[in-house]
Amino acid sequence: MTVKGIDTPARLDVVVANRILESARDIIALSQRLERFSGDLLGRAYEEGSLGGGPEVEEEFRIDLQVFDCVTFIEVVLALALADSTNDFIDKTRRIRYDQGQVNWVHRNHYMVDWARNNEKSGFVRNVTSGPLTAEKTCTLSMIEGLQTRTTTFRYFPSEVLRTGTNIIEGGDVILFVSTRDALDVFHTGFGFHQDGRIILRHATRRAGSVVDQNLDEFMSQNQLAGIVLLRPLCQR
Repeated sequence: MTVKGIDTPARLDVVVANRILESARDIIALSQRLERFSGDLLGRAYEEGSLGGGPEVEEEFRIDLQVFDCVTFIEVVLALALADSTNDFIDKTRRIRYDQGQVNWVHRNHYMVDWARNNEKSGFVRNVTSGPLTAEKTCTLSMIEGLQTRTTTFRYFPSEVLRTGTNIIEGGDVILFVSTRDALDVFHTGFGFHQDGRIILRHATRRAGSVVDQNLDEFMSQNQLAGIVLLRPLCQR
């Protein structure tokens, strides 16, 4: 199947995608679009490994609007918020998910440090994790079978910075939760929004089995983390 000359990704319901995009046609501000689209997906089911694939398998480009893991959730919502048509949504999802938009398993942004760096290069986000409040982490990435082990270094805001009440999160920011493990960079991700004086984490989570809103403080109390990386989506409209 094609959508105006573009092959439709596997699992994509074009009618639903059109309806979601049209519902926010008059919303211009990127933060509001992110909140609207992510809110539209609240309650959708959590599914681990929905992209499938592997180092010895031909990659299938998939977009599913019914089930998510934490990464596919932020990819789909960000692509929807930046898109002005269904074709554009498909294209942006491809470019967000894969290094240089090349659909194969090796080019998929498996580690979130790569996701962050590649999407900053593409102009979709800006990494705002810098300055005297940040710390540095060096880890040896070795968690994904089929990818070469390598060492990487990046900056993050330690958990203590958030617990002091420092206001560093803006509505619509992508939050990457930094692992305490030496072999892993990030263990979870979601969007941050301000509601009633609190920061709400909107994310697809295995614990709840769906896309939910959760108080950020509660999430941090339930998980062991070194801190966070903050990515600020950039308007291209």
